[in-house]
Amino acid sequence: MAKYIVYSETQVGNFSYAKNDMTEAELLKMIQRLEPTHNWQSIKKLPRGKHPCPYCGNIAEGTFKDLLCQECRETFGHSLITEL
Repeated sequence: MAKYIVYSETQVGNFSYAKNDMTEAELLKMIQRLEPTHNWQSIKKLPRGKHPCPYCGNIAEGTFKDLLCQECRETFGHSLITEL
């Protein structure tokens, strides 16, 4: 099962898809049809062993969900969302 991060101007979401028969553009169109009110604009495949940053939604290292991405760690001077 592949996991994806979907983005709109104001939201970041997660989406899982069991098959590998669609491109990211096709998946985005499908998600837009399923959830028209969210106005999803882009999609990124989440590499295995990584997670979305809990602050900004960028891809962060490891599977510990509290860990911020490198950019947020540099910006805030903290490694964990609970430290903010």
